[in-house]
Formats: sequence, C-alpha cells, structure tokens
Amino acid sequence: MLYANGQYSLEQFIDDTSRVRSVERLFVVFIEAMAHLGFDRVNFSVMRDMDLDASAQGFGLISTYPTVWQDYYAHNGLARIDPVVKWAVGSVRPFRWADIEHEAELTRRQRQFLREAEAGGLYNGIGVPFPGPKTLRGGIALATSVRKARPMENLDVLAAYCHHFYAVYKRLVPPGLRLSPAAASLTRTEQEVLFRLAHGLSNEIIADRLSIKAGSVDFHVQNIFRKFGVNNRTAAAMKGLMGGYIEL
Repeated sequence: MLYANGQYSLEQFIDDTSRVRSVERLFVVFIEAMAHLGFDRVNFSVMRDMDLDASAQGFGLISTYPTVWQDYYAHNGLARIDPVVKWAVGSVRPFRWADIEHEAELTRRQRQFLREAEAGGLYNGIGVPFPGPKTLRGGIALATSVRKARPMENLDVLAAYCHHFYAVYKRLVPPGLRLSPAAASLTRTEQEVLFRLAHGLSNEIIADRLSIKAGSVDFHVQNIFRKFGVNNRTAAAMKGLMGGYIEL
C-alpha cells in the first residue's frame, strides 16, 4: 500500500465533492479518497467550531479505526495523555506522529501510547489540525493498517484534501443554533469535574476528591455533555482539552 498512488487527484476530489448533497455521502467520498492515497484508517473530529451547530461537533464523527482500539482508548480515558491530540492543539500544519517523539518531551506513558497505537493497527500516522483564531477547531488523524508504506513527501497536499473536505462538511451540515461562548461556558465546579473526568476518574472518586455527592457529580457530568453537545466522557474530555477549558 502506498501513500500516494497518483490515481486520484485533488482536482478530481474537488469535482466529486461538488456533487455531494449529504454529509453521509461526503464521508463516503472522503474515506474513499484517503484510501486512494493509502490511508485506510481515518478519524475526523470537530471539538470547538463556533460556526457549527453543536450537533455537528464531536469526537470521531468519522472513525475507521479498529473497534478494539476505539474501545480501549475510551475505556482507559486515553484522551488525557494522547500526545497526538496535545501536539495538534499547538499546530497549524500537518505533522507525522513519529515526529512528535523527536520534537516533544513525552512522558514514558505517552511513548507507550504511541507503541500501543501501532499494536492496535495504526501505522504511519499523520495529523491534520484545523486551527481556529484562539484554539483548535478539530482535525483529522490518518494512518495505515500496514507498517510498510512509502511516505508522502508533501504533507501540504494531503492537508489540502482534508481542509477542502472540512469546508464542504461545514457547507452541508444542517443550519441551527450556533454554539456560542455563553452556551458552552462551564461553571467552576463543572471545570473541576471535567478536569478529573479527563484523567479517567469515576464519579465516585471525583465525588470524594471534591467532597460532594456522587449524584451531584453525575448532574455536573450531564450538564457538561449538554453544553458540549456530546454523549460520552471521552468526547467531553477531548472537547475540554481542545477548547481550552482544561489543561492536563
């Protein structure tokens, strides 16, 4: 499998997406386009885009990652240590996951995370962030299911596919009430709960740490879900990190 096989040009991708009339069809076209370029592992997330309705945001809006890896990631709360996410928050250009190890000071657990991702079937990873005026809007993570592949030399070309996809996605999503800072603001207690939630703590442990009842923690967690437009703890943690609500 090659990263770039020359069989599907950016011009053809733009032409194909110009005829798309639904988000579902756009996802299919994009997954097929990435497969032509050699990437059969795709994860698309929108965490904090003020131009989009909350219903159009979330973690893993597209995910062709192995189900076993997705379950492992969610069950162990790996969003709190994921070095790819942390690197993407401060990036404006596409990057190779392998470069993170050489350019960032990673903890032993973060290095282990990268090895676990490979063991889970994610090789030759590349991140394409969608930076916003203040923080990361979201991004696309790409990988291959095979270890040996010819690297794509110009990541900006790959980013062009991804950014065009994102522009079409924003054009196609249904209109609605836009997410505003007031609608997504968190109380001090909600921030404290979110911080501990992102560290993978249970409601019972969070309650003990904050000296409140477990039922109160669940109340705050549900409020966070509602404000962020998500329905699980991993997505809430990712949106909290990317939106700048918390730092780990």
